[in-house]
Amino acid sequence: MTPLNFNLSDALPSLPKSGMPVTIITGFLGSGKTTLLNQILENKDNLKIAVLVNEFGDINIDEQLLISVESDMIELGNGCICCTINDGFVNTVYRVLEAEEKIDYLVIETTGLADPLPIILNFLGTELKFLTRLDAVITVVDAAAFDAKHFDSDAALSQIRYGDVVILNKIDLATEEKINKLEAFMKDIKPRFRILESEYGQVSLPLILDIGLTQEDNYRAEISEFQQDKYAFNNHLEKDGFNFISFQSDRPFKVEKFEHFLSEQLSNNIFRAKGILWFQESPARHIFQLSGPRYDIQDDDWTTHPKNELVFIGRDLGKNNFILRETRLK
Repeated sequence: MTPLNFNLSDALPSLPKSGMPVTIITGFLGSGKTTLLNQILENKDNLKIAVLVNEFGDINIDEQLLISVESDMIELGNGCICCTINDGFVNTVYRVLEAEEKIDYLVIETTGLADPLPIILNFLGTELKFLTRLDAVITVVDAAAFDAKHFDSDAALSQIRYGDVVILNKIDLATEEKINKLEAFMKDIKPRFRILESEYGQVSLPLILDIGLTQEDNYRAEISEFQQDKYAFNNHLEKDGFNFISFQSDRPFKVEKFEHFLSEQLSNNIFRAKGILWFQESPARHIFQLSGPRYDIQDDDWTTHPKNELVFIGRDLGKNNFILRETRLK
């Protein structure tokens, strides 16, 4: 793995004055997209980068997990980008293009349930193709967790199929045999993939930004169909059967009850969970991340009034029973 020792502005000296480059970061639930985005923002040097972040759920957890990007952050409405593509998305990109301070680069992080094709076609099949340049689609894969279960999701396969670069993330949690099998599988799907390996989303930026890999010619048939009926591309969530449950509370949890909930009561249908936690036993802000069977809780400092905010994403989640269980955590 190449270390993060590049000066991004030196590595990318000729970013265009027109045709703003765009990178799309996609990947299934819990793969590490937000971690990769933070790495980009921490190592962007003097580039002015605009970020579009979207989540599946009605609480914007990812925004709270990003490092401070001040005015670089432009939020879309909640819900999967590729399921709400319309003139609102195009107008949001125009807001970036028309910003008073020139933006050098646009990075879009899709939700883990997003089929990236519709958003790709928004840049290749609308007037945006004259104002932006889709540079590459980066697909982040959890090297330890990615398995056959992911193929129950059309979106998970599309994220691989339409990626220009695949980052096998969390290789520190995967065996060498698993990594080799994954790389062979990826090459079977798309032989011309660039495959990178990483821990914690650490990838040298010249390997993923301003690399010019997206080829419009490869999408000519899809562009024609998309221009005829944009909304025909936006039904994958219904096919996959995903839904979410969110929870907010101004009262703290008890650590013991929350741990019992995770180990004994959490539904097997939950693929991903994330949130901000407040415990009776601790004054700290706690960042909670769950991906499959693994979860992690990191201490942090509060920047707002303490409260609990959680989003759980999965299939066929029984909302009423789930919320009743949540109330017992207090």
